[in-house]
Amino acid sequence: MIACVFAGQGSQYVGMGTQLAAENDAARAVYAQAAEIVGVDLLTLDEAMLSQTRYAQLAIVTLSLAAHAALQATGGLEGPVAYAGFSLGEYTALAAAGILTLKDVLHLVMERSQLMQMASEQNPGAMYAVLGLADAAIETVLDADSYKNKVFPVNYNCPGQLVIAGSVDAAAAAAESLKAAGAKRALKLNVSGAFHTRFMAPAAPGLSAYAATLTFNSPTGKLFSNRSGTEVAAAVNWPEYLADHLCNAVRWTDEVRAIEQAGATTFIEIGPGKVLSGLIKKISPTAVITNVEDATSLAATQSLLNTRRA
Repeated sequence: MIACVFAGQGSQYVGMGTQLAAENDAARAVYAQAAEIVGVDLLTLDEAMLSQTRYAQLAIVTLSLAAHAALQATGGLEGPVAYAGFSLGEYTALAAAGILTLKDVLHLVMERSQLMQMASEQNPGAMYAVLGLADAAIETVLDADSYKNKVFPVNYNCPGQLVIAGSVDAAAAAAESLKAAGAKRALKLNVSGAFHTRFMAPAAPGLSAYAATLTFNSPTGKLFSNRSGTEVAAAVNWPEYLADHLCNAVRWTDEVRAIEQAGATTFIEIGPGKVLSGLIKKISPTAVITNVEDATSLAATQSLLNTRRA
């Protein structure tokens, strides 16, 4: 089984998607549809626009779906497919798996980004990537009275790498405590809020209400969840799920392992960059990993898949 995994926010860069759209009809069609839907040519965004959450999220999702369409057009996704994405990337996975249309997912992403910005302004927060310390050790530190219900483990990226988030002062203090506890580094992330925590709670009702206006279809393959780290259940209350997803941790390590246990032998990172490829390699050193973000990587991935089928 092939697993398609989709990038989250932070992987964007100026010029992404231009080569792919120029050389691939399927990708170009996705970009044309997206421009009509959102009223912006996402291939022309400059650095200033890509630094804004709204444009960055739209650009990442659109490139990811354009690259997915290009790969589909080659016949590279024949047979069973698993879908997963990291945070924002899980929204891309909903569209790639046929659960949402391109129009609905882009509108949903716009709504989500606006609500997250509102919540961040209401509840300012900070996030730190903690490196070189076991998850259990981090959880123990954050369970102390000084940090309990103020700072949370939010992104279980891979063994030895976990992101924490919370109020600005408490998160900074927790980062220092974690370094004292043995972490090699605690790097502050360039974000404005404590994402995937209860600090996003003000955004949850609006996201749920908007999602309730959309039609969610059955997936065309297996869909895996950040929230549980396992395959998504057959029956899902999607508005409720997405609100919960917004305010709780991303369990990526468990999710990758669950995808492997379900039978995936090849992981294809689809979208800008190779962040997820690096994480997957640390979670599963024997996994076959490739990526698609432009015409060059599309050709390389197609060749790899053909070889593995031979």
